[in-house]
Amino acid sequence: MSAHENLIKVTDAEERIVHWLLAGSCLFCLITGLGFMFHSWSFIATLFGGYYAMKWMHIFSGIVFMASLVYSYFMWKKDCEFEPSDLQWVLKGGGYLWEVKDLPPVYKYNAGQKAFFWILVACGAVIVISGLIMWNPVFYPVIAARFAYMLHAGAVVVLGSFIVVHIYLGTAGNPGTVTAMFTGQVTRAWCETHCPRWLAERDNYKPGQEKETA
Repeated sequence: MSAHENLIKVTDAEERIVHWLLAGSCLFCLITGLGFMFHSWSFIATLFGGYYAMKWMHIFSGIVFMASLVYSYFMWKKDCEFEPSDLQWVLKGGGYLWEVKDLPPVYKYNAGQKAFFWILVACGAVIVISGLIMWNPVFYPVIAARFAYMLHAGAVVVLGSFIVVHIYLGTAGNPGTVTAMFTGQVTRAWCETHCPRWLAERDNYKPGQEKETA
């Protein structure tokens, strides 16, 4: 079997584009947001042409983030629904914290990935809604504007913490994972470890099978 035949496609172009639009806009908003929050980091504003220019870059990047977040919600919500076996996966640390021989077989995404998705949706919604209020705070009651700033910053801190873990587990923490979002392909051995149920279903699938069994 050649190296190419040993590769399996786990993500399509649509998924990869949405992922990088979401990730890129999120990270850009985070960087520019830090420039607004910490004025001692004025080099960030200088890098983007000043505070006024950075403000509009932040806003338009936020719009891209909002659109890609909504799109990703409808794209991945079904695959990220929790299953009873997810609890067992969590109780056994997903095999990351200690050696586990009877880890529940995962379908497309494990419980940790599903949890990150829902945290992203929840924090992202708070960031977007509070950001819209912050865009024109004079149109809202003073108390609403004040809470918007606090919620915006708090949600960013929470989401940012999980993003750091997500980046680590998607790269150095799980070698071979990062190619899923670059080329869409991973090795069969990777699939056997990280999504064995999905791989088994894929291997047993035959074109037109739904029609034959309908």
